[in-house]
Amino acid sequence: MTRLAASIAGLALFAASAAQAIDLPSMNLPNLVGVGIGATPECSGCKDDMIGVVPGVRYVTESGRLFEWYGPYAQYNFGGLTGFQWGPAVNLKLGRSNVSDDVISKLHDIDNTVEFGGFIGYEYDNLHGIPYRFRVNANVLTNAGQVYDGARFNLGATLWVPLSERFFVGSGLGATWASASYVNTYYGVTDADATASGLAPFQAGGGNQQVFGWIGVIGQISGHWWGGAGAFMQRLMGDAADSSFVRERGDRDQLTYGAGLGYVW
Repeated sequence: MTRLAASIAGLALFAASAAQAIDLPSMNLPNLVGVGIGATPECSGCKDDMIGVVPGVRYVTESGRLFEWYGPYAQYNFGGLTGFQWGPAVNLKLGRSNVSDDVISKLHDIDNTVEFGGFIGYEYDNLHGIPYRFRVNANVLTNAGQVYDGARFNLGATLWVPLSERFFVGSGLGATWASASYVNTYYGVTDADATASGLAPFQAGGGNQQVFGWIGVIGQISGHWWGGAGAFMQRLMGDAADSSFVRERGDRDQLTYGAGLGYVW
């Protein structure tokens, strides 16, 4: 099980390349530093991709507290490395500007913003028979009205299973609910936007903003070096999917994929 946990550290780089908070297990997991590269939509709802390079860090303090930083998301766990977990969370929420699509580029720009909040979860590591790790996690994030009002709530679950001592496969599912202000900020089309772009005006409401799923593989390359790769699919729901810019110029299905390399110790 220790080797299983060590190998999962490599997926931190997939999480970074996906620019998403993909939960990782904690039991006997060594420290990690690395980098990931991947492709992701230029904005939420856009269909054109951009390439990004992002860091991945995992560190267990001398007191046994776990700090994780994968791409734009970081959290600090005051709970156990297994069992119940909780603590503060922070996320860099990317906005929208200078996109490739000629029509979407005429919509108002959205600034990047820092979100903060907290998370709670539970992790179970099976030590008998075929080892596996199951984790559920939820977080609430807001930006205190800097770009949007209200908050968003994320709920997800992940499962990892070894295929050999050096190769592992994992997957996860989840969903996001968001305030009306959040959904309208990122998917609404104002009257001024409609005049500039030719898209129909759209006033978005809150609710289920997306569902998502991912699959990843990780393996030991040599010694302390581990690699990972995977794909992350988000499907916009509700008013986010019904937005005129998503329906006419974007895509409700948002695919992110990438690979990473990390050093564990």
